[in-house]
Amino acid sequence: VRLWVITLSMPDNTIYAGEKYRLRVQFPNDYPTSPPSVYFMNPTPRHEHVYTNGDICLSLLGKDWRPIMTASSVAQAIMSILCGAQRKSLPMDNARHAGNKPGKKQDDWVYHDDNC
Repeated sequence: VRLWVITLSMPDNTIYAGEKYRLRVQFPNDYPTSPPSVYFMNPTPRHEHVYTNGDICLSLLGKDWRPIMTASSVAQAIMSILCGAQRKSLPMDNARHAGNKPGKKQDDWVYHDDNC
């Protein structure tokens, strides 16, 4: 099975308390050498690293991918950035990116925040 949908149920002690989000995870033929395509299905969380088209600005999905990583570890990393959010906001370049088809390779992405 090369396509998964993972549901994230947000804990009570976060700004997303009680909300649920779905991740679409598509595994390429050369997985785990290459990262899976991962993005949020609608509705997307309002977060500074999540574009309104569902793309997630996370270096683990691009330049920092390692074959030892799993879909579970990626989902945990995404859950962690959501749980750590202090406010709901859009990425600074959302208007430019939001019209793109989600889930494309992040080979040429510039990551704005090295802390997540």
